[in-house]
Amino acid sequence: MSVVVEYIAKGSFVHRLNPLTKLFWSVTLMTLSFFFRDPRMLAGLFFSIVAVAYMAGILKEMWPAFKGLLIVAGLFILFQIFFIADGKTILVLIPGIQIGHVKGIGRITDQGLWGCLAMGARMMVIAASFPVLMGTTKIKDLVVVLVEKLKIPYTYAFMFVTSLRFIPTLMQEMDQIMQAQCSRGHRLDEQNFFKKFLSLCPLAIPLIVTSVKKAERLAISMETRGFGIGARTYLYRNDFRPIDIMVNIALTFILATGLFLNLKGIIG
Repeated sequence: MSVVVEYIAKGSFVHRLNPLTKLFWSVTLMTLSFFFRDPRMLAGLFFSIVAVAYMAGILKEMWPAFKGLLIVAGLFILFQIFFIADGKTILVLIPGIQIGHVKGIGRITDQGLWGCLAMGARMMVIAASFPVLMGTTKIKDLVVVLVEKLKIPYTYAFMFVTSLRFIPTLMQEMDQIMQAQCSRGHRLDEQNFFKKFLSLCPLAIPLIVTSVKKAERLAISMETRGFGIGARTYLYRNDFRPIDIMVNIALTFILATGLFLNLKGIIG
């Protein structure tokens, strides 16, 4: 899980781009994914994210996240596809049984299959761009551009960064707690739902206590460093380079072209 939000130090072309450029790239993909309804177009957007991860040299680290998204999308399609009745029937899992006006159980239609594939691919595009953005961008650099370029209040930017940094820390704490409890004979493989829920309590309580202590120490540390007092200055600046301008122009052209063709009904 930590790979999803942690920076992976590499010397690639993608890493050297301005954080605002990479943020615009992510927003561009998300915007196009909402307008496109063709699963093939959405799959192309997803593979473009995989290609960017490959160019950044972090595909190996991102692959568990991509594989998890594929599994989640597959489960979403599996559970949703049988509830769309519009369109022509292309498959019936259990024919010969009529329930109301519907003949057969497990009816799959062409519109249902096409729509579910589109929704699953859209979910993958939206969720996949964020790990690549965070894997190629330092958190502090992202905060600087959010505050300086986009004029977001520093308090909100700091809350966003802090929440991201807490996720891998909490996952590590959870793993340590699980190992400690299992070494004491605690079982986590209960099949009964109620017993499984009770088995998680010895894990959740230490995690909550640890989280509260970390948040308290963070608050004290912020107060001793004068958080929120006076204007802020930054040691490093993230200025746009010619390559950033070229990439942003290309992204703007791709976004405008995609939206224009979609509105004209040529693609979608």
